[in-house]
Amino acid sequence: MNSDRSDHSQPTADLPSSPAGDVTADMPPPAAAPVREGPGSRIGPYRILSQIGEGGFGVVFLAEQERPVARRVALKIIKLGMDTRQVVARFEQERQALALMDHPNIAKVFDAGATESGRPYFVMEFCPGEPIDAYCDRNRLTIEQRLDLFIQVCEAVQHAHTKAIIHRDIKPSNILVASRDGRLTAKVIDFGVAKATVSKLTEKTLFTEHRQFIGTPEYMSPEQAEGSQDIDTRTDVYSLGVLLYELLTGTTPFSGRELRSAGFAEILRIIREVEPPRPSTRLSSNTATLATVASQRQAEPTRIGSIVRGELDWIVMTAMEKDRARRYDTASALAQDVRRYLAGDAVQAVPPSRSYQFRKFVRRNRVMAGAVSAVAVALLLGAGAFAWQAQVAREQRDKAVEAQASADRQRDRAVLAEAEAKQRADELQLVADFQADMLAQVDPTEAGRMLSADVAARLAESLRKAGADDGARDAAMQAFTSQWANINATDAARTLIDGVILKPAAAAITARFADQPAVAARLQQALAERYHGFGMYVEATALLQAALDTRRRVLGEDHPDTLESLNTLGTLHHVSGRLAEAEAVYRDSLERYRRVQGPDHPDTITAVGKLGALLWEMGKPEAAEQYLRDALAGHRRVLGEEHPETLLSINNMGFVLQQQGKFDEAEAHYREALEKYRRVLGPEHPNTLVALNNVGYLLQAQNKLAEAEPFWRETLEIRRRTLGEAHPDTLNSINNMGYLLQMQGKNDEAEPYWREALDVRRRTLGPEHPDTLWSMNNLGGLLVVMGRLDEADPLLVEALSKRRATLGEGHPNTLMSAINLGGLRVTQRRFAEALAVLEPIEPRARDVFTGGNARRLVSVLLYLGKARAGLASDSAGYQAAETRLLEAQQLLESAPGASLRDRQECAKALSDLYESWHAADPGQGHDAKAASWRDRSGVEQAR
Repeated sequence: MNSDRSDHSQPTADLPSSPAGDVTADMPPPAAAPVREGPGSRIGPYRILSQIGEGGFGVVFLAEQERPVARRVALKIIKLGMDTRQVVARFEQERQALALMDHPNIAKVFDAGATESGRPYFVMEFCPGEPIDAYCDRNRLTIEQRLDLFIQVCEAVQHAHTKAIIHRDIKPSNILVASRDGRLTAKVIDFGVAKATVSKLTEKTLFTEHRQFIGTPEYMSPEQAEGSQDIDTRTDVYSLGVLLYELLTGTTPFSGRELRSAGFAEILRIIREVEPPRPSTRLSSNTATLATVASQRQAEPTRIGSIVRGELDWIVMTAMEKDRARRYDTASALAQDVRRYLAGDAVQAVPPSRSYQFRKFVRRNRVMAGAVSAVAVALLLGAGAFAWQAQVAREQRDKAVEAQASADRQRDRAVLAEAEAKQRADELQLVADFQADMLAQVDPTEAGRMLSADVAARLAESLRKAGADDGARDAAMQAFTSQWANINATDAARTLIDGVILKPAAAAITARFADQPAVAARLQQALAERYHGFGMYVEATALLQAALDTRRRVLGEDHPDTLESLNTLGTLHHVSGRLAEAEAVYRDSLERYRRVQGPDHPDTITAVGKLGALLWEMGKPEAAEQYLRDALAGHRRVLGEEHPETLLSINNMGFVLQQQGKFDEAEAHYREALEKYRRVLGPEHPNTLVALNNVGYLLQAQNKLAEAEPFWRETLEIRRRTLGEAHPDTLNSINNMGYLLQMQGKNDEAEPYWREALDVRRRTLGPEHPDTLWSMNNLGGLLVVMGRLDEADPLLVEALSKRRATLGEGHPNTLMSAINLGGLRVTQRRFAEALAVLEPIEPRARDVFTGGNARRLVSVLLYLGKARAGLASDSAGYQAAETRLLEAQQLLESAPGASLRDRQECAKALSDLYESWHAADPGQGHDAKAASWRDRSGVEQAR
């Protein structure tokens, strides 16, 4: 940020949504009646302590067994009203499945029975822990650590298979992880939909209602989706592949949100026919979540894709083959291949051959024709059956058959058309994701480097072809290099990219995707984010607003994609200086995140922090501080200490502490953020540069100018090179260097920085943007110091007028402009005008300028004292001036960052006051006071 503030507010990536819950049927399950058993009640020898889980038909309690052995157990009981034949069969099946197994990674069964009312229950080992995906992310387990846990899961599933049991519902919530005896241990639970491969688990029939899933769609194998009874252990191998995919990428191969928004037939088609992207492809395409996913795996965002690419891709995709004959034969074989990978040995999984890929492609595209043939056969058979029945009532039945057949044909055609349309939409969405990924990788810095190198190479080649000798070539190249140094290659590349890529893309989206609004919105969002990264906020806002309008219309107000666009729009309003609009959007998005995602979701916590940063900038410190503290605590708790969002919150709290005058605490926060940003994001990442800038900002606030200078010079050098001259962050650094040089008394060196910042901001941000007004205010202040009052006057008047109009009378920035203009009027000896500017702001300045900002209150009091002294004609006037100046001098004794020069200026003002007072009213001792303050000011009395 500028000289009087820090870069404490930066744009953030959207985080992935929470994992979706289970789906069992298109229709909602019947509501369960209240469970009578609860904490304090008893079931046999077990005393219930608390409820720890609940499924579709059962409730799990933590209970205490008192005899014959004292221990804590998990007691599962059928819900009241759910004891149908189907549910009782599933319940009994789970109990018997668990009883057959004895493995350290599977929960053991201890006992079984029925309550007094006849509802069955069973008692099993209590396995404290949390779902494997949540545990891995919360504890930031590396990919190697995740693979070690995954091997345990495979071994547990293999044990079940040796007991002729197929789990059929392997997913993160059915695998609990905890640290036991210093070792991470995974426990596989919930065999409620398990299937026996040889012997019956129970003599009771396991009923499956019409169109009901056995399993969870995201983890379901193609043969499960077909409803086939020919299910074998390779079904679990497929689900293990999905689990591994999620542990590596943070998401399932098929989005739970998309599956649940599709019809029943479409869900089955996706599972059976659609090939998901490889894990490495999914990682590289999800740019919005890449930093989060990488941080949760202690990996660099730029490297995590390459870690997964290759052997891990092959292992996952082999386990998830549509054709089960091409999968690993057993869970043990899958585990062994993972072990080979960890040991650095060659894995058995290999990418599919080109011929096999071609056969799969042909087979996938014949599905529609095959479906049509199947429908025709079914209709012929149906017609034959009805013809036989027509012997009883031929005419009536023939009409009914024909009507039914016609309806069936129409329905089937509609189903096929819908499936084809959905497939086309899916393909378009994949293309949109790919194009968004490509846009995110457009880097003007690298393009500028390439442009510079290419122009130099072409010049050298043209000189060679022209026959120039070595001396002439060297001279020409040196001249070129000297001239080219005056051109910012990053700026040139950005202009070129905008004209050749971004603008044509924006126009093409509207024209080519009119019938695919969701795809158009995805691309507009990506373009807006790229423009935002370029610092081109006007273009970004227009595209983002279009994406938001489309997503609201097509997806709804609370859809995650809509919230993504809403949140980004708030950021654009913020950085564009439209603070009131930003506040309205931030509050709207925060309310929706809290309601839709919950208070502990990373997106919600980030929204809290962004609102806090904005409120601080709007001059609402009390409200802002609580939001920022809540965000920091939430990010530490949910995302960990080194997540980029946590580091942003640490930086923001450093800013708050600095403004409160707690410099030591602020410095600790700033330096922690800087050190971790350098390690996690790299030394030239924009967020790293924010932290680098803020360490310098803190040092200059303490008047440690020589220490601050290298931080600000390094920030400016990197920003000029990587972001270009016109980027808002670069302009902040230019502004800061001007301020630093002025504070060091190097006014002639400072002026070009101030003017450059003001000129470019006026051109790129507009005349009323807060940053433009900062530059206007700062240049005016410098010109006052340099004695060029006529040049300073219009700048300071304009800055104050526009700040009053855009920010309000009481905003801290408006107060700063009033102080500067009041100081100018004092210097011009226009004392009455100075009082007219300064007196109205004194009460607000006393409220706002405390702690680390006390020097600004000193300025108000100093200028008020000088103005009153200049107008004083009696003792009352001199006393009013004396009161302000003595208070200013007292504040300077304790004000953070106050310099000797500040104290000398105030002492001189007191000396001048008492000299004037002595002249007006001699013999009152004012001359002695004048001499005393003159000595303290370091100024000798003229003789």
